[in-house]
Amino acid sequence: MTQFLVLLVLGLGPQDAASPPAARALAGIVEDPSGGTVAGAVVTVTCADVSRRARTDAIGQFRLERLPAARCSVDATAELLRAGRVEVDLTNRGSGFVRLVLSLADLTSEVTVTPARGEQERTFDVPDAVSVATREELDTRPLQILPQALREETSILVQQTTTAQGSPFIRGFSAQRIVYLLDGVRFNTSTFRAGATQYLGWINPSLVQRIEVVRGPASVQYGSDALGGTVNVLSLRPEISPSGTRTAGSLQLFGGSADRSIGADLLANLRTPSLALRGGISTRRVGDLRPGRGEDSHSALTRFLGVSSQELYTRLPDTGFDQSGGHIAGTFPIGSGAHLELQYGHETQSNVSRYDRIIGGDGLFRSQFDPQRLDFGYVRLQRSQTGPFDAVQATISVNRQQDDRLEQRDPDTDIERETGRVTALGYQAQGTWLVRGRHGVTVGGELFDEFIGASRIIEDPGTASRRPERPEIPDGSRYTSAGFFLQDSVDLLDGRLGLRGGVRAGYFSFRVPEDPSLGVTADSVTMSDVTFQTGAVWRVTEALNATLSIGRGFRAANAYDLGAIGISGGGFEIAPTAAARVGALIGSDDGTDAVATNAQVEPLGPESSYAFEGGMKVRTSRLTASVLVFDLELVDIIQRRTAIFPTSVVGETFAGYTVIRQDEAGRAIIAQDPRPLVTRVNVDRARVVGVEADLQVRLAPAWLAGGWWSLANGREIETDNVLRRMPPPMGGLRLKWEPTNRGLWAEGTLTFARSQTRLSGGDLGDARIGARRTADDIAAFFTGTATDLGLVRDDRLVATGETLAAVQARLLGNATAVPLYTTTPGFAVLGLRAGVRLTSRLDLTVIAENVTDRNYRWHGSGVDAPGVNVQIRTQWRF
Repeated sequence: MTQFLVLLVLGLGPQDAASPPAARALAGIVEDPSGGTVAGAVVTVTCADVSRRARTDAIGQFRLERLPAARCSVDATAELLRAGRVEVDLTNRGSGFVRLVLSLADLTSEVTVTPARGEQERTFDVPDAVSVATREELDTRPLQILPQALREETSILVQQTTTAQGSPFIRGFSAQRIVYLLDGVRFNTSTFRAGATQYLGWINPSLVQRIEVVRGPASVQYGSDALGGTVNVLSLRPEISPSGTRTAGSLQLFGGSADRSIGADLLANLRTPSLALRGGISTRRVGDLRPGRGEDSHSALTRFLGVSSQELYTRLPDTGFDQSGGHIAGTFPIGSGAHLELQYGHETQSNVSRYDRIIGGDGLFRSQFDPQRLDFGYVRLQRSQTGPFDAVQATISVNRQQDDRLEQRDPDTDIERETGRVTALGYQAQGTWLVRGRHGVTVGGELFDEFIGASRIIEDPGTASRRPERPEIPDGSRYTSAGFFLQDSVDLLDGRLGLRGGVRAGYFSFRVPEDPSLGVTADSVTMSDVTFQTGAVWRVTEALNATLSIGRGFRAANAYDLGAIGISGGGFEIAPTAAARVGALIGSDDGTDAVATNAQVEPLGPESSYAFEGGMKVRTSRLTASVLVFDLELVDIIQRRTAIFPTSVVGETFAGYTVIRQDEAGRAIIAQDPRPLVTRVNVDRARVVGVEADLQVRLAPAWLAGGWWSLANGREIETDNVLRRMPPPMGGLRLKWEPTNRGLWAEGTLTFARSQTRLSGGDLGDARIGARRTADDIAAFFTGTATDLGLVRDDRLVATGETLAAVQARLLGNATAVPLYTTTPGFAVLGLRAGVRLTSRLDLTVIAENVTDRNYRWHGSGVDAPGVNVQIRTQWRF
């Protein structure tokens, strides 16, 4: 067991023995084993019967005054570090100074607050599968946007449609089927799409203290959408000063080579006994990304022409973006055992292109997300010992998300501009109490009321004429969700058996106002659901726990499911009500070769899952490990399906998009997208099974090793179709060297994934995965974008001299449609990282990823991963 080091330096000479005893002062600094200062450490000074407490500031320092002339003990505690103590004699000295160096704590100290809605528990003691990414880990991982920080957590695949966006996949689920929280407040809205989404990337990494991920259903705690898991982003909380006024802050500058990025984060804190404030601003500019070997694996040049992307570029065009924002938070004591918390953040992304729709996939002239804005804030009252409750809290929140888009197929074709805004007003309350010393009961409820504003304008670039069309989700739509939950945890058999159970009832309502001018008819849908969750932890030994959980997750169809019409990653999608109106049948899958199943498209209902999980957790002072197997039985799962029309719908218009062609199987196509129309339906049943494992071991005082691995396989029961975007087997290894008292650390990482050979029909057609192409697709790009870019001259491909017919024959042979890839290739990527404390206030971190410059892509992403990339970060504390 590593012991903490204490160095004591006493200041000022002895006082005159004849003078009366005066109040003493004590200052000091708290450091970690690497020489870094520890901010936020709790320091308690006890002198005889007098005890005073303080917290270290941003540079690890503290000061306490009005201490008695006596021998005193100084104790310091901090998260993830072992508590330290030193004795100091202030009997004959007016002041003193102490320095405490805290050693690393055992691996048993990690705690989580997400599974039990705010109550601290050790991850070892909960039945849930939990991952925690700390602030210290975020500072050492390669990232440009927040979701990338989760790539080194067990069973999480982070998909990126474009460089400014990131969507975590947990057990094959993302977006609508994962609950995102910010400080426990719901971040999801009813406009979240079914595929990957960009919204978590809007949260500024600089305000994050830690990220907790619960893998598996958590619908009892957090309501609809928690099928695959829960991601809770916990922000830096301003702490009240025990005495006096404290100010501190930090400035971080950073840059990266692969995307030529630069940026800065400025953070400032003010702490007094009556209030604490934290505020910050940030900005970053990201340039075009260079992938491994300078090659774009899914380039439209490769997909439609069969030539290398290096014929035109080695950096991915239009993958740069700008992001800036600010945040402020406050804590205010308002009486005995009560305080008020306020949080507000604003973030803006601009110049974001959807890369898989332009040269990186479909070959369009322009496809942009611009601007993207987030305004998120809440006010929370927390109070202890209120009525029968040991603790209560109430929260009011505002979550405003702006998602504007622009798309244009060719320079002389119509420009489509769409605005989307949703404002979610949230009201939450919960109380907890300990019953008979054994039961921890939590009860609460919430209401979220969402107001959706949208518009869509079609502009003729030649005449500048503009006409309104139906937006993706009709303007004025409203979505309301409400829920009530009860959860109980109990320890039995002298603490050897821990049980948890809970139940939730939910209600959901979606309303669309009529707008005859845009062809929108009034609609109203209501849904309700009751769900449950149970879990058990059996303490086999002090170091070994066995876990078992059985629960039901659910997701109510949201505004996007019920009312959206527009182009998505899976093709042109129409609302189920629109598909039913023209008698559509459900296709066998969501691919271009789907056939009719003779089942009618019907109104959507909720989807649910029954989860069965069991595993083992090991924790000692030097080792932590877990292995878990799971079986998710999905019922009435909402899936995208190709719409099959038994009668002709050519000329039919859906929200301004006109069907121009229909094949003999009944699949319909619009001019703006070559794939058949799709819609959303409740599929009978599906199953996802998998294994997750992780290990962390302290090999020696200065050496820490770790690894993680996961496997998930999902299929529909009736058809045996593979579920879309299921992750491949994947994992990683790490080895870290962190010697004590050196102010230096270094780490090596290996991240790997097997080839994903299980692709659905929709995967094969997706430009980000299989990138299927037809003769018409090739012709459109050959005569359009390729000609505009000078790749085709005089009706011949410049690189090869081929005509259009020759290119089509080379890429397709005798087939009508051929994917570019039938698997997502596997990879193994090496990374190196190091950090050094240059001074007590200045840190330097260097992160090198993909040092072998391998070309690879995370499954489902629309951009290849960075090639060899060096990120440099400096942080100055003041």
